[in-house]
Amino acid sequence: MGFNIGGLGDKIQGVVGSLKEGRVGELLQKLPLDKLPVEQLLQKLPLDQLLSSSFLQKFTPFESVKDLLQKGGFSAGSAGEIKSLPQDQLDEHVSKTTSFGSLKDMLIKAAEFYSQRK
Repeated sequence: MGFNIGGLGDKIQGVVGSLKEGRVGELLQKLPLDKLPVEQLLQKLPLDQLLSSSFLQKFTPFESVKDLLQKGGFSAGSAGEIKSLPQDQLDEHVSKTTSFGSLKDMLIKAAEFYSQRK
């Protein structure tokens, strides 16, 4: 016997099913990424895969995450280290050097790009 609170049970089962079957792309398309704080986006999604060289080269003037960070004056050399950097400075760098208004906007687009490839 299951539960159904306004369809919540069905939604949870759908998410669990997607994860079990390895359909990460479908799951990402269902998440309200624009409503999540950047910190939660960075915790939930595979950042090294989101900010892949193919994504960065297609949507930004940068070749890699390292290139993006170095040209912004940041000492971090990997996507994982982005979590420890000042959010406002990252947002400003992304806004000035790309077509994205903030790091969050770039991550949302990266999640869409990632989900289309999965």
